[in-house]
Amino acid sequence: MLKMRGALLVGATILALPLVAGAPGTATAQRIGVTSAVTGDPTGKPPDEIERVLHVGIDVKAGEVVTTGAADRAHLLFLDGTALTISNQAQVTLDRFVYDADQKLGDLAITATKGVFRLVGGRISKKTPVIVVTPSATLTIRGGITMFSVEPTKTTATFVFGYEMTMTGQGRTQTVTVPGFQVSALLGQPPGPATRPARGSLVENISRLEAVGGRPDASADRAAKETGFADANSGKGPNALGPVQGGPAPRGSGGASGPGGQPRIGGPGIGGFDSGFGPTLNPPTGSAPRPAP
Repeated sequence: MLKMRGALLVGATILALPLVAGAPGTATAQRIGVTSAVTGDPTGKPPDEIERVLHVGIDVKAGEVVTTGAADRAHLLFLDGTALTISNQAQVTLDRFVYDADQKLGDLAITATKGVFRLVGGRISKKTPVIVVTPSATLTIRGGITMFSVEPTKTTATFVFGYEMTMTGQGRTQTVTVPGFQVSALLGQPPGPATRPARGSLVENISRLEAVGGRPDASADRAAKETGFADANSGKGPNALGPVQGGPAPRGSGGASGPGGQPRIGGPGIGGFDSGFGPTLNPPTGSAPRPAP
């Protein structure tokens, strides 16, 4: 039974938090976003807390593991306006989130174990790439929208719109800056070249994201927009002021969640989503990123 519900506006005042490394064993994980729409009964397991069903309006926390069953789907909205849609039969860990609008800095890293996902970058991705670790590759998404499917031995990512997407594996990186191209990597092998998806090859993944059973439904995206996070955060542009929001700061360079260090300066943020790909797409021009505007 479809149980899509409208999103709840989270009105609690967000306290300013210092940019410091999260201490191990913290009893209560920091709130980093909200469950804005659901189908079925997806679950979340925060660190040191019991697993619970992610109903609409339930906060998600740093380090939380989100799992969906065969009839489930979840749409998460982070405090910087980043949106993550999670298909059925998926699992993702919200490894790291920090957001300091005063310093115009942020960091977001997740580990996707299985499933299909769509990430729409918020304010963090305008300056620092969002990092996605999978069993076979590491993705970065900068100022844009990416759809990716994760299997135990294969990761495929499609660059939908925006500034830049990269896939790294076995010491080799492929960069895509042209919407509509995708890159795949098998476990233990470097990613292949960027290619145009075959006609109709994305239909199944899109169906898994939009609704269980292949019934397209944009309610989750509307619900996410109605929470107001996008207008309050990602919609302001990279120079807007605001408090520090989110969980523990980055733990430094390297590590299981990908590279850290200073953020790269990127282009403007991207809003909206269109699952269609334009008829006139040019192939990527190489692995070097485009100059920042």
